[in-house]
Amino acid sequence: MEILLLKFAAWFVGLGIISWLILGGIFLAYPTVHRLKDNHIEEITWRLKIPVYLWLVIGLVSDVIFNWTVGTVICRELPREFLFTDRLKRHWRGDDEKMKRRVARWVKLVNMIDPGHV
Repeated sequence: MEILLLKFAAWFVGLGIISWLILGGIFLAYPTVHRLKDNHIEEITWRLKIPVYLWLVIGLVSDVIFNWTVGTVICRELPREFLFTDRLKRHWRGDDEKMKRRVARWVKLVNMIDPGHV
């Protein structure tokens, strides 16, 4: 019984680590693909456009899920916006200093990955 429980725990931890690596990869790849789409989409053949748009859709879905889960915990409110970035922009440009301090770390992180995004 103990061996079975240890195997289950190992699988659970392993899947958690893999999930975080995939999610991190999506958040790091999304801005790059977004810039590629904005600046060079006319130069890309249709064979390369398929993965570009696929990454954009995956990134969009991940952003929405992140906004409704982790973003809700960070901001301690239900989202008014569809995307986490839009929520960060609202709080960062707003008048509430307490909320600005709460999101400052995330604004810095997003701007490190994609300069000038927030």
